[in-house]
Amino acid sequence: MKARDRLDRIIEACRERIQTEVSVLLGKQLTLAKAETDILTKEDFFSMPAGKMVLAHIQMEGDIEGQGALLVLLKDAIRIGGTLIMLPESELETVIAEESYTEELEDSYGEIANIIAGALTSTFEELYPKNFRLVRTEQEIIIPVKVDVESDKPIPDDTYYLMTSALRLDEVEMGDMHLLLPAAPFGLVESETEAEPAEQQAAPAAQAGSATATETEAGEDIEVIRNQDASTEEESVEVIRQESSDDGEAGTSPAAPPPKKTDPRKQKKLIDRLLDGCRQQMEVEVGALLDGKLKLTPEGNALVTKEDFLDQLGSNQVMARLAVRGEKEGEAYIFASLKDAVFLGGTLIMLPEGELGEAVLREEFGPDVEDAYGEIANIIAGVYTSVFEEQYRKKIGFVKTSLDKIVPVKIDPDSDDTFPNTLYYLSVLSLSFDDRELGQLQVLFPADLLDLQDLGQTEKEQQATGTTSQGSRAVSADGGDAGAPFSAAASRTAETDGGAGGPARGQAVDQAADVPDILICTDHEEEGERIAGVLRNMGHQPRILHFKDPVANYLPGAIGCVFLVMRSVSEQGFGVAIKIHTTAPSIPLIAAGPAWTRTTVLKAVKYGAVDILITPASEEDIREKIEANLGQKAA
Repeated sequence: MKARDRLDRIIEACRERIQTEVSVLLGKQLTLAKAETDILTKEDFFSMPAGKMVLAHIQMEGDIEGQGALLVLLKDAIRIGGTLIMLPESELETVIAEESYTEELEDSYGEIANIIAGALTSTFEELYPKNFRLVRTEQEIIIPVKVDVESDKPIPDDTYYLMTSALRLDEVEMGDMHLLLPAAPFGLVESETEAEPAEQQAAPAAQAGSATATETEAGEDIEVIRNQDASTEEESVEVIRQESSDDGEAGTSPAAPPPKKTDPRKQKKLIDRLLDGCRQQMEVEVGALLDGKLKLTPEGNALVTKEDFLDQLGSNQVMARLAVRGEKEGEAYIFASLKDAVFLGGTLIMLPEGELGEAVLREEFGPDVEDAYGEIANIIAGVYTSVFEEQYRKKIGFVKTSLDKIVPVKIDPDSDDTFPNTLYYLSVLSLSFDDRELGQLQVLFPADLLDLQDLGQTEKEQQATGTTSQGSRAVSADGGDAGAPFSAAASRTAETDGGAGGPARGQAVDQAADVPDILICTDHEEEGERIAGVLRNMGHQPRILHFKDPVANYLPGAIGCVFLVMRSVSEQGFGVAIKIHTTAPSIPLIAAGPAWTRTTVLKAVKYGAVDILITPASEEDIREKIEANLGQKAA
């Protein structure tokens, strides 16, 4: 720990010196955020997709020797190098967009890397007891997830000390700068060269001791073995060979190493990062196509069955089929509500505002609008192709083949009707365009296409042993994805009710200690929990359900009021409102969400809401709604 703490302090001093010296050279303020440090393997570092990067090799010479690396995103290297040679702003942005890393830009960024290596050397000379230099040698463009971990390229397969710092040039936010230094020379891990002699010395001693004990205890047996006939001796040799093979030592026929199995949790993290990269690129490219600001808010990624997916899909949809080609083949799907598809397609062909509003209201998906929305689906497919081809270890591409209008409730979830009945990985994004809130864009990938099928097995094992809980949501939330849209609901239900089914419809929940009197049905866990906290303080017993949970199973029971809490006011939420109102029309339904308009308020009332709550809601507003619709509960 002392070695790590010392190195962390020196690296912080290096950060400040790099910031100062590079800023002077560039004539602009380069800011490096406070450094984050870690000790990790080559595999761990290069498993993090980050797009094309420039890797400058760092050679350590002197009392400490080894190979390290300095890495930044290719676009950031172009921006820094272009700033040094004073490219005009418009030309610089074009070169960055095209990722054109010319020889001139390579040389100029190389000068910056030299300055950084010099700043590191100066700081270590002042603060570290051993004398050594850090020298920047050649540089190369790499794609992290395509690096062969077991090779010595671009750096040896070793354990490294990592420093990561976010970059900003004047007011332009950039990506991270990464510095990798071999960990063993700094005493952070035991080096193999130090460990081997000790092992070699210990092995003969252990063998000698073992032999002495064996000969003392069983000398006669050893003599018998030595005098065995030839056939027995051959069998003994075969046993020895087999044992050597099992131990990974020399043998006549060593067993082939088992194929490396993908860790489902690591794979999920990798795929989630790739999908987030796709989301960001889609915002840019589709927004540029529509000539407006497209915002895609991630709602979570999760494994789902076909039935799970259809249950929450909502009203009429447009499904774009994406043929998957390359090292893996199959079909993925993009779903958007019919209204959103009409709006996006109509926006692309520049329908007048009034005409566009009428088309959306009537869900008129005519040939021109369909063709325009098809172009948007093409762009999205292209984004997935470029990101996966560039950053994923398996080369796969996506091609939009067709558009289909579907009615989810009419699709048989147990058949292969419309799309196969298999396990999927779902990515959910909330849509808005030029500050107009729309519905959701949902992208469905076969789980095996992304090597995530083992996550499903993990979920089955947890359910079989009854261990699924908020703290062990391995399938939906490995890697910190607390916003996974479906498994979270199953997890909460399993915790509270011992199963996903809940009580029979119309049957009160048998929990004498805390019979719920208010339901909070939500796709926005944070706001739902906040409202629940206020209700508990008022003496109520709220129960939180997800949109996917069987809300009808809890009605009417002892429920006196239902809150429908929406992350964004959407068709999906209104679909849940219909279910609630149809099951228990006499129970007050309070619809909660942000950015209400006259149209959405009228629609909420039409579908059964008796009151509207604007979120984020204050404690006073929540109390007011409860008192108006339920009455203050007696203490």
